[in-house]
Amino acid sequence: MSKNLEPKRDLPHFDPYQRYFKRLKPHYSYPETNKTTCMLSLVNNSNTNHDIRPEHHGLYKLSLSPHADIAVASKPVFGASITFHADLLAHNSFIVKPDNLLGWVDMGGLAYFTICSGQHPLGVNNVNGNATTLPSQFISAENGMLRFTSALRIYLLAKKPRDIQEHGLCYFTPV
Repeated sequence: MSKNLEPKRDLPHFDPYQRYFKRLKPHYSYPETNKTTCMLSLVNNSNTNHDIRPEHHGLYKLSLSPHADIAVASKPVFGASITFHADLLAHNSFIVKPDNLLGWVDMGGLAYFTICSGQHPLGVNNVNGNATTLPSQFISAENGMLRFTSALRIYLLAKKPRDIQEHGLCYFTPV
């Protein structure tokens, strides 16, 4: 004695995997038409996938001048053009805020930094040319202390001074 467990064809089939939202009717699938009603946003009655937009800002690379002397320490190092704070290099990827300390710089200021942007995933040898951005758009050097001017997502390229000199410090993108 087995019962027929198939749903009746004249009634909509209830989807057991649906999620319940406030004030919205559950969605049903209709086996005879192979259609399922779409889930709507909680904010309004529109399809949220139409609101997905690409980001307009890209990936930037922070490089250093070849004649800059680089040090990594928790205090400014005498004789170094740029001293990066040791805590900055503790993680490979992180988000910084404007109140985070990047490091210290001597009287040369932001002249040691170069910020490149482009469509190439690595930011170099772009087909359309390598667009250069002013370092002052992202970094400030007030009283010799280096800070970022806005919240940024950082992807470190190197952690040792020699590697930073050769490859650059990081890639970053505005948050």
